[in-house]
Amino acid sequence: MRTQAARAHVFAMTTVGALLTITCAVAAAASNIDLNNTNIDNNVIKRIVTVLNSNRTLNSREFALLNRTAVNLGIESEMLTKLTSLVKQTYEQPNRDTASYAYEEGNKGSLPVEESPDYASSVVLASDLLSLTSAVANVKENVCREQGYKFLDGLLLNKRWALKMFDASAKSPQGLLFGSSFHLGNFDECLAIEDQVDDGTVVYGQYCLANIKWRRSEAHKKVRTGRGETLRWAICVPRVCDANAVQQFVSDVLSHTVGNTTTVQVTDRDCYTKQPLTVNSLDVAFLSLIFLFVAILIMSTSYEIYCIQWKRKRVSTIHDIITSFSIINNMKKILSTKQNNSLGLESITGIKVLAMIFIISGHASLFISVGPVMDAEAFDRILRNPANAFMENNMILVDTFLFLGAFLFSRILLPELDKRRGRLNILPILLFRYLRVTPAYAVVILFYMTWFPKIGDGPLWESKMRLEQDRCLESWWANILYVNNYVNTDKMCMFQSWYLSVDTQLFFFAPIFIFALWKWRRFGPMLLGVGLLISLLIPAVITYTRRLDPTLLLFAKEFSDLISNFYFKEAYIKTHMKITTYLMGLLTGYILHRIQKENYQMSRSLKVFGWITSIILGTVTTFSVSLFYQEWYQYNAIEAAAYISLHKLAWSIANGWMIIACVTGNGGILAKLFNWKLFVPLSRLTYCAYLVNGIVELFYIGQLRHPAHLTVLTVTANSISHLVLTFFLALLLCITFESPIHGIEKILLKKFVGPRASDNTREDKSQECSRSTSQSKLES
Repeated sequence: MRTQAARAHVFAMTTVGALLTITCAVAAAASNIDLNNTNIDNNVIKRIVTVLNSNRTLNSREFALLNRTAVNLGIESEMLTKLTSLVKQTYEQPNRDTASYAYEEGNKGSLPVEESPDYASSVVLASDLLSLTSAVANVKENVCREQGYKFLDGLLLNKRWALKMFDASAKSPQGLLFGSSFHLGNFDECLAIEDQVDDGTVVYGQYCLANIKWRRSEAHKKVRTGRGETLRWAICVPRVCDANAVQQFVSDVLSHTVGNTTTVQVTDRDCYTKQPLTVNSLDVAFLSLIFLFVAILIMSTSYEIYCIQWKRKRVSTIHDIITSFSIINNMKKILSTKQNNSLGLESITGIKVLAMIFIISGHASLFISVGPVMDAEAFDRILRNPANAFMENNMILVDTFLFLGAFLFSRILLPELDKRRGRLNILPILLFRYLRVTPAYAVVILFYMTWFPKIGDGPLWESKMRLEQDRCLESWWANILYVNNYVNTDKMCMFQSWYLSVDTQLFFFAPIFIFALWKWRRFGPMLLGVGLLISLLIPAVITYTRRLDPTLLLFAKEFSDLISNFYFKEAYIKTHMKITTYLMGLLTGYILHRIQKENYQMSRSLKVFGWITSIILGTVTTFSVSLFYQEWYQYNAIEAAAYISLHKLAWSIANGWMIIACVTGNGGILAKLFNWKLFVPLSRLTYCAYLVNGIVELFYIGQLRHPAHLTVLTVTANSISHLVLTFFLALLLCITFESPIHGIEKILLKKFVGPRASDNTREDKSQECSRSTSQSKLES
């Protein structure tokens, strides 16, 4: 094996050297050679073979100089390739079997091997040298071109840094027909290159991930499965080369191998190199804010320890505000399994936690599938399996949170209107809701804008993180105003933030319907019914006229960047496409309020009918989505329009009955599951988990060094790890920002709204750090 590797090396080196050696002699004759004529002058071939048969070994400097000579003389690479082929045919005749080679036993040392084992240079084939030489010569930037020549010299001289640069780049692709579109080379090996060449110049490695696109017919463009026509190709180059030079270099190399059938694109974000940490004023401001809050937490915690140690229990507003920031106080609230819920809504806790778990798992599955994978068809096969419909129907779980928020707002506000006889100032509730959910939200946005791109690295890190940072720098104000689902949608900061905007807009809109339901027994339900009918027609008409998908279909090919997905930004995140679920939540809260207020007892037949209806509608809604992923499915605009509206209505009915049954004591085993005490601490973290989940998903895909193998088991395992990380970060965020702000909100609400409103509207959630009530919404 060693002899074969050595012979491959010698043939590559000697062939190039021999061809270049006779260049001057045949320059005039070469101009008369017809490259389309294979009958090249036999005298030329004989002279080349004579050089090869002479066993003369060119020294390392000659190899380097001859490598440049071909370019300086303007010899066309096509001619060199053809000559190489002809020489190889002659050189590999049987009579050459007995020839001696430089790397055979007894001849070592002819070519100096100063830094690397002799087998390392065997990876550099003659065809590679020819294409690399021509590509380097075409680089326009002088500094990049000179270091490119140093790189070629290093290959010929067997320098370890040059071989590492070549080794870190992607080679001949494997698994292309299997759908493998990410060839990532060796990211860390490339960045570790830092060597000094003979003239004292230091060469640093730079990792670039080129986008290579093949020209395809229109028929291929209509296929939604797979990963498209783009190949991500890693190349390690000197740091002095910019993106344009790398793009031209890759294009030239490919032109020698596959011809001009590809389009290469390399941007600054596709290249990564070691750079010193740079900090701007916004970075300093964010870090100062974090240190400030940490200092407040330490001082407030020390104060509470002092009070506990000396048993000095004080009852005052100042005392309550200080202890609101105490880690001890906040951990007690989070870990407590008690629920002071006078309305009997304990089951909501379990529903909320389970929905959040599946939402985070859905996010994890999507990001894993759209990242580097070995088999592009694997995720499509998973989607086509009806057993996995719950994962691909992740969108209805987001609607579940929207439903729960509306339900709780309605159920909590209606009794308050009864007690105050309709004289309730809603403005403070709206204001405090905004103040409660915004601080933690703003902190995460600031993290995206400042330190997030600085905490890691990887092949996709620069392209993903810088894009997120730029979007947040440009559109943060739309997030804070909760209008980013309509404004700057193509530059949305935080892919999941659209939900907060939808929920906030509907939250400010909801009191109109709630007051009407309380005030007028007939007109109120009629108004809500008209609203429901309109909410069903709007998405149906839009879907039919614009021929949209029936829902957000998770084809990996279309989600390389979620925010740029057409359906996501044009339909999915719009409030007018989500009203049905919210109004059904308000209606469910009203029905439960009437049942509990009038102490209505449901008959056995009604219970049976309710559960049968709920099970059928829930099952059909969950598994019907797999129909749209099948290969044989043909799009139908009427079906899509009907599905977009009716599946939300059906899912809301199923959820509405389940909640009413559990709250009224007819939930059976489901009620016991939802009331599990372990869910109580987790429910207080759901809002913060929603905020930080994007960090976990982007970090995963940005630092990934190699393609993943997709199966249901591997996706599940990764989803579990993402769940653990998400809730851990949520705990940190909740203790630092969300819980203290909630504590202060409760104190101020008592002072400005009054104890009756505060106690009745907040008591059931007073110990929760994160709630999916009218005060906080989330997820997706």
